[in-house]
Amino acid sequence: MELRAESLTIRHGPRTVLESTDCLVPPGTRALVLGRSGSGKTTLLKALAGLLLPSLGRVTWDGQDVAKLTAPERRKAQAAFGFVFQTDALFDSLTVRQNVMQPLLRRHVPEPEARERTDAVLRSVGLADAADTLPERLSGGMKKRAGLARALAARPAVLLADDPFAGLDPGTARQVARVLLDVAGTGTLLVAAPEAPVDLPLPRWLYLRGGRLVHDGAPAPELEQAPDEALA
Repeated sequence: MELRAESLTIRHGPRTVLESTDCLVPPGTRALVLGRSGSGKTTLLKALAGLLLPSLGRVTWDGQDVAKLTAPERRKAQAAFGFVFQTDALFDSLTVRQNVMQPLLRRHVPEPEARERTDAVLRSVGLADAADTLPERLSGGMKKRAGLARALAARPAVLLADDPFAGLDPGTARQVARVLLDVAGTGTLLVAAPEAPVDLPLPRWLYLRGGRLVHDGAPAPELEQAPDEALA
């Protein structure tokens, strides 16, 4: 699926959180969405996934204007997306396996197939032995991987990960980075983070400052060292 933002502006009340942003994300793109806190990273990911609709401009999926789709049409198209949130967003009363299976069952995937896909993705993220464990018994890193497994079980064509390394120790962050690279396959992978993760050297950077996209291209480490006024 090709994603495109054209003059994309998102406002929350009187505050503009993303301003006049243009970017093209062809199928198979692997990119980091970088910027300091409040720069608009999460907003951009949510807008590209149709979770936020533009205040101005537009987002298109394979040329279709997302805002012109009906709510059922948008939900159907969003089946192509997997989203890993900053928080693990797991249900405390469900086991890891049940948490991962639930979105599949909601999409009417037959239960035997849902269980098979769930167990396969839990193996891929190293959580097969924790499948019947409740989230409260998991470490922070294991919860993060469980949230990743839930996104991956749907076999998304587009995987969006919002700061998946937040709060993780370096060893666990390396493991999560390895899983992201391994399981994204040939699909699109967009990962938001406040700074470029050393264990996730993706070939394209989208760098935001104050709601504006100031760089879209090859990795540019000097951007992370520059003071805000230098990026204006």
